[in-house]
Amino acid sequence: MPPSSQPRMGVIVADAQALDERLTRMEELLNAIVEARAEPKPVLLDRAGLAVALNLSTKSLDKLRDEVDFPELRLLDAPRFELDRVLEWLRVRGTGLRLVGGS
Repeated sequence: MPPSSQPRMGVIVADAQALDERLTRMEELLNAIVEARAEPKPVLLDRAGLAVALNLSTKSLDKLRDEVDFPELRLLDAPRFELDRVLEWLRVRGTGLRLVGGS
């Protein structure tokens, strides 16, 4: 290893307050990392996947997608959908929907 890439070894001299501040900051960073990993990541569905999840034909799904505020993301030219957002949109919209089973 070149000398610049070797780990530094030695004694760090600091007072108790400085050490406590460093430990607190390290704990905050560690907690932020743990929280970021624990947050569920949204699952993106393609058109066919969303149609299956909603138990619709892709033709029926396309009719819903024609609505101005339908929650759709674009990855390049490919439409993608977050099921939770679509379900919430359907609940809020409410009109013209017929719920079968469930709530």
